[in-house]
Amino acid sequence: MTRMLLARVFPVAAVVAGACLSAGLSVPIAAAAQEGTPRKIFASVVTKEGVPVTDLTAADFEVKEGGKVQTISIKPAATPLRVHIIVSDSGTGAYQLGVLRFVQALADRAEFAFTSVLVQAIRTTDYTSNPQELGAGIEKLGRRGTITGGSQLMDGIDQAVKDLGAPGKHPILLVLRMGNEEASTVSASVIREALRKSGATMYVVSRSGASKAAPTSAGTASGASTAQRQMDDAEMADTRLNLNLVIGDGPRDSGGFQQEIPLTTAAPALDQLANEIKNQYEITYTLPAGTKPSDKVQVSTKRKNVVLRAPQKIAN
Repeated sequence: MTRMLLARVFPVAAVVAGACLSAGLSVPIAAAAQEGTPRKIFASVVTKEGVPVTDLTAADFEVKEGGKVQTISIKPAATPLRVHIIVSDSGTGAYQLGVLRFVQALADRAEFAFTSVLVQAIRTTDYTSNPQELGAGIEKLGRRGTITGGSQLMDGIDQAVKDLGAPGKHPILLVLRMGNEEASTVSASVIREALRKSGATMYVVSRSGASKAAPTSAGTASGASTAQRQMDDAEMADTRLNLNLVIGDGPRDSGGFQQEIPLTTAAPALDQLANEIKNQYEITYTLPAGTKPSDKVQVSTKRKNVVLRAPQKIAN
């Protein structure tokens, strides 16, 4: 991706972004629910081909919290977005065009932060809706050299969720990865709990085969004892489990998804994701007096032959 391409394509977002983010803020999904306090969740309904279904009414949904059916209202989602994009692409720049188009598509109601993960995770751009700053940030996600070692993706996710939630915003975490991540001691349970408390929706887009790629490590010395090698193998297995719990269960719990795609289709896949986010439903309800808030929610739809994505765990 060249500077000329960014200069030619990105200004489209500048026109849109300049007229946005002036609307009043609304109650965030992660607001602590109390008795009599409104709840808000975000749901996507798409066809099997990924086309948003936009004609549903409250009668088409059922929401249960703590196992009890709630009285709901719905409308097209309009809450401002707070989006953190983590790019772990081994320095190839493979996702740069897709990120550019994704940002353009959502620029009228979003602020963005970028984290680049080569070896270490580095936040290259903090949250902003400024078109010039976003253009400069996307430029940093192009080809950045050849990296042969593993990336500290888990550390990048851990850092991102710490300030992902914000009052009046719908937080979104988008992870773009190649696989072969470096072993990490970060606990999956800690990240998933922070993700739940933030109220964020998590999406993971990986290159084909990334889920089968083993984590990498510095390796074990050739003269290491059998016990040491067994310990290293056990730690690697634990690392893989932690990673899979985050990138697999994180999206499922939060109402997002995980998918693997050929890198040649990354831009169309991110176009489709942006369109899905733009056409989400905002579902609200109020817990009846005397009802104890729960962190578990069940959302279903009566509409047949569609794919529903909605959180299963929420901040309580």
